[in-house]
Amino acid sequence: DTWQKQIDLIGAAAASVPGTTIEKHVPVIANHVPSLRIKPDAGKIKASALRQALREGHPSIETMGGEDTVDITTWQMIPGEERIVASRIKEILMSATKM
Repeated sequence: DTWQKQIDLIGAAAASVPGTTIEKHVPVIANHVPSLRIKPDAGKIKASALRQALREGHPSIETMGGEDTVDITTWQMIPGEERIVASRIKEILMSATKM
């Protein structure tokens, strides 16, 4: 389905950056929508810094998450927006890796 393909694309982009792990899951609550949990290499970039960079970028991308993770759902994305999200996440993670 579309949401799963969007999650797969974003997850693959994040997981392609060394030190980044992902977990795909479907929460029992939240209308059974596929979700992605990204855990960046904390030695390179903290999850809160990744969320902030996404929020402050153009376009602004809102995410959720805890102390160590960035959580994403795609149910409100227009098809094609997942490519923008995937690209920004990879760009930010790769920049942090090069530091």
